[in-house]
Amino acid sequence: MQRIFLACMAFLLAANTWAADTLLIAAGAGYRRPVTQLLEEFTKASGIKAEASFGNMKQVETQAQQNPDIALLIGDRAFLEPMGLTERFQHLGTGKLVLVAARGQALAAIADLRQPRFKRIAIPDRTKAVYGNAAATCLERLNLAQPLAERLLEVATVPQVGAYLVTGEVDAGFVNRTEALALAGMAIDAPQDCYDPIELSVGVLKGRANGVAARALLDYLASPAARKVLERHGM
Repeated sequence: MQRIFLACMAFLLAANTWAADTLLIAAGAGYRRPVTQLLEEFTKASGIKAEASFGNMKQVETQAQQNPDIALLIGDRAFLEPMGLTERFQHLGTGKLVLVAARGQALAAIADLRQPRFKRIAIPDRTKAVYGNAAATCLERLNLAQPLAERLLEVATVPQVGAYLVTGEVDAGFVNRTEALALAGMAIDAPQDCYDPIELSVGVLKGRANGVAARALLDYLASPAARKVLERHGM
């Protein structure tokens, strides 16, 4: 009986320690809404506190290098893998590139951007943001890169494109499906063959995700409950 009691006490003490710790994640800014909800649901279910910082993928890389407490990264695997910081990946979903028009602008196809009424078109930073790279690739493949070059406005992240659309500072912008669902303008999906596949993944940082909290989050992210959250956000 004493051994059982001591084992139970050890478990409770460990559980309290896990709950007291904060699990840190860095994620692409375009995934702020789903990642925030995922972490909130995970904390409710497990009692383990989890928080995320957001930025473009270059900022995510810098955060991971400078903060040894960050255990996991969330973003496009094609951007995460070249960083050389991760030991493995866990698939979360597939990202979708979407073109959104500012409120009051009609939009039927990406080719409509040739029309003079689309004076300013926002895209995320093509070298640091997944969807900026996807948008630039798409315009190139559709032979629109050169005709639209002087009208493109590059900003740092997907949410910044959304903010410019809301304030009317641009006439159209490329975002992901998650951001598009939160915007009021007309939206169309970019053809899937006009950009490379976007694989939303969790990157497990080398030597940093061996604890119970990180393993618990990875298990949750592979669950049907997490899949439902991602589907609600367009992934």
